[in-house]
Amino acid sequence: MFNISVTLLRLLSAAWIGAAALFVITLTADQTTPDFDSVTRDRIATVEFPLYYTFGFAVESASILLAAAAVFSSPRETRRRWMVVAGLLLLATVLMLLDYIFVYRALQELITPPGKARTTDFITLHKWSRHANEVHITIAMIASLVACFPVRPVTTPDSTHSDGSE
Repeated sequence: MFNISVTLLRLLSAAWIGAAALFVITLTADQTTPDFDSVTRDRIATVEFPLYYTFGFAVESASILLAAAAVFSSPRETRRRWMVVAGLLLLATVLMLLDYIFVYRALQELITPPGKARTTDFITLHKWSRHANEVHITIAMIASLVACFPVRPVTTPDSTHSDGSE
């Protein structure tokens, strides 16, 4: 159970960091290209951001469950590490949820219908959202790095190597 949950945790937590980076790169390109007018840019944002949050919640929630499984199935000596990973992932997910509820939904209203002028409220909320996402992704990346470090074998005074030597 431990090996499977840790392997999947490592995969999902690293995949979320990559997916978030890809999202930022592609959406930034979409928002800055002269090929799209403001109506198209607003439509892209209202289509892509809900997918970003949905995917992020799904992956991070699964990662939290896998981290919890690692906590309960790990040897006592390594349990604290998996508790830290689970706590960091929970913190990152809560921050993402708060950003979605209090910032993104207000931003979405400010660009609906598409093509509206950017108000000072939009600019302020956009900065908050950007900073919240930077913090959220940084916390998730730290959790992923901690999860991906190799687990040191637990040794006891009477333990022997696989070849029978001490």
